[in-house]
Amino acid sequence: MDYRLPSVAATIALLAAPALAQQPPPRRLPLPGIVYPLGSSPSPRTLSPARAVELALAAETAVQLAAERREEARGRALEARAALLPSLSGTATRASNAINLAAQGLSGFAPGLSSVIVFDTFDARLQLAQRLFDWSAIQRYRAGQTARRAAELEARLVRRQVTGEVLLAYLGALRAQAVMTAAEREIGAARALVALTQEQRAVGLATQLDVIRAGVRLAEEEARRAQAVADLEQAQARLRRLMALPPEAELTLTGELRFVPSAAPDAPTALAAAQRDRLEAELAQVQREAVLQEQSAVAAEQWPSVEVFADYGVTGVRPNRFALPTRTFGARVNVPIFNGGATFGRLVAEKSRARQSALQVADARRQIEQDVRLALALLSAAAEQVSAAEQTVTLAQREAELAEERFAAGVADNLEVVRAQAALSQARTARVQALAQHVAARINLALALGAIEQFQW
Repeated sequence: MDYRLPSVAATIALLAAPALAQQPPPRRLPLPGIVYPLGSSPSPRTLSPARAVELALAAETAVQLAAERREEARGRALEARAALLPSLSGTATRASNAINLAAQGLSGFAPGLSSVIVFDTFDARLQLAQRLFDWSAIQRYRAGQTARRAAELEARLVRRQVTGEVLLAYLGALRAQAVMTAAEREIGAARALVALTQEQRAVGLATQLDVIRAGVRLAEEEARRAQAVADLEQAQARLRRLMALPPEAELTLTGELRFVPSAAPDAPTALAAAQRDRLEAELAQVQREAVLQEQSAVAAEQWPSVEVFADYGVTGVRPNRFALPTRTFGARVNVPIFNGGATFGRLVAEKSRARQSALQVADARRQIEQDVRLALALLSAAAEQVSAAEQTVTLAQREAELAEERFAAGVADNLEVVRAQAALSQARTARVQALAQHVAARINLALALGAIEQFQW
């Protein structure tokens, strides 16, 4: 739908055309309140808040990346576990060898014999190795398991964050839709004022200035509607992006922008619930545990390790009955002595990571407390704003009624009506904004408490 604004001059020229000699009697100006629907076809896709969250969790890139990081952590844990399990391998070698005695300084010691000796060898065997004690490998295995648990917590946290983001995007689309509906409503009221002003002028109860003023009012509402349409398209584009829908997908939002009274918990109760249910602090703590285990693994590289080994196979000239069995088995103690300071360097780095993780744990807890206190304050303020906005709409509507009655009776010009309609339009827009802020405050409180999955629209 094209919402091109007509020029003010063209509007005034149209409205200022000479009126017919016979005009109907003045009629009462209808108050703004009638919804004028857009001339668009019904959308093929209805979308509730719960359905929007479901689509986003299934297709959002952040969720998929978190799932892949969880799978990567699982693979790292399996790799670390392998160091504690037996290692079994098999080899088979057949070779043709030529030894030149002259190259060894042994030529001529046996006259009549060639100095080049050619022979075949064959060897096939199984090899087994098992670490009996390696504290570094044990700690790395534990660190891998802890990192895997951290990845699972991160995946859950990302799902919560995406849920909150989608609900806020859905709310933004609802708000833009309500603003556009209000703009359509005000355009209807402005057109009715234009028609009434023309009728009043025809019977001598209004002037040309009143006609021009009414036309300017209509042009202003047309501009407001055009901006509302742009805001709605932008909000829906963001929602489509989160749900991975094509840009041309049409949406019909089934959620309602309404005030839902909610009793907020007191601050101590909310803080205790947030510290218990929020994943950020738990994730930071688990990540710290993994870092400490990695530090212990690096420190244990300086400790001795014990392993057993064995192999069994056949050796001969060819793989036939002349290949004879051979075996080896034993135990080995590995004692690190000096590796150029590599272990010390890694230990310094791990200690720094441990200090960083401690800072992150403390910061996460402070952030949770700040989020809860701010969410509680915003929820209380938003509820008061909704109440004040409702009162403002009631008073502005009454003002518009009185101004219209005075203008219809011919005791005042339409300046009062224009001002009253503008005040009513602003009051209704403020009510939409207040309702949206209250819903946003409820969403943010659910996020702050770690209970966004239980949020009810």
